[in-house]
Amino acid sequence: MRGIEISNLKVGQKLARTIYDDVGRVLLYKGTIIKRNYIKRLQELGIPFVYVEDELVGPLEVEELLHDSVRIQSVKIIRETVEKAKISKEIDIRKVSEIVNKILDDIFASPSLLVTFQEITSKNLHFYNHCVSVAVLAIITGMVLRLDQLKLKNLGMGAILHDIGKSLVLGKDHTVVGFNLIRQNKDINIACAHVAYQHHERYDGQGYPRGLKEEQIHQFAAITAIADYYDNLVNPEVSEERMFPYQAIERVVAESGLAFHPQLVKAFSRNIAPYPIGSLVRINTGPLGVVIGLHKNFPTRPIIKLVTDEYGGTIDYFPEVDLLKEKTIFVNEIISEKERDRLGLGKSNGKLIIENGEFRFEDEKLKNENVNG
Repeated sequence: MRGIEISNLKVGQKLARTIYDDVGRVLLYKGTIIKRNYIKRLQELGIPFVYVEDELVGPLEVEELLHDSVRIQSVKIIRETVEKAKISKEIDIRKVSEIVNKILDDIFASPSLLVTFQEITSKNLHFYNHCVSVAVLAIITGMVLRLDQLKLKNLGMGAILHDIGKSLVLGKDHTVVGFNLIRQNKDINIACAHVAYQHHERYDGQGYPRGLKEEQIHQFAAITAIADYYDNLVNPEVSEERMFPYQAIERVVAESGLAFHPQLVKAFSRNIAPYPIGSLVRINTGPLGVVIGLHKNFPTRPIIKLVTDEYGGTIDYFPEVDLLKEKTIFVNEIISEKERDRLGLGKSNGKLIIENGEFRFEDEKLKNENVNG
């Protein structure tokens, strides 16, 4: 399966993941064939993208770090927590603690900690879903660092509440407001409050609110800062600004030693799949291929099914290339959905022509047709 922006979704494509509404009811089940009115409804709901089955290599299984039920319940609890904080200026720590325990249980049960896809959510739920995603990213980073279970729990609590201050105020003051909101509750570890307070501090001392630097920044806040930054790149509020995971992780690495602690960047990067399953990629030897598998400890070396030969011609069989074994082969780039459409991949068995860095799809049936959509 692969993620596809709603603007590029087409009638006849098959959903690879179930889509839910704001209260957790099913909108469209996995396996649903897309119709024109479905696309219109998804646009109205502000859902930026969905996952569809790959037309070239068929269904691909992707391991989920969180079950849908846990993700939906987590978003619901954070939404309720934020709404209550707006009115009473208090946090129901018991409910937050229970949902963080469920998130931990799901992650502990996962055979692989690789982050391979982004969550589908409407604009109305973007903020709450972001809080949950940051918690997941922070926890798996903490696991790489071999934090004990109690520290992972406190890290997860702090991360899921890192932006709770925004329930009362926007702007830079949300860090101070969030800190005070959390620390007034005696049932939560003070480290969680410091996550809300310090997650906009920078390793080089150029952050806020106090301009802390290097080891002055609490480890949990430093981890959460990376998770927050990364998730904002791959799941932005403005869908047109969405980055591919490999682009986002490059941005994170570029901030190593500047915004972020170098050792924490290294730990964070261990569990991000820069080329998610279903991605159409071009390798350095020329062919295009679909990512069909990942290696837990080597996420930058995926398993790829080739769909063109080195000369640009489409092929009837799909040989597999394991980049962990083929040391001289590497991914050059991910092919966007628009470029995929322009190539006509999945629509015909004609020949893919690559000339002077430009792609075109040549087929007798398509010579007089527009293959862009």
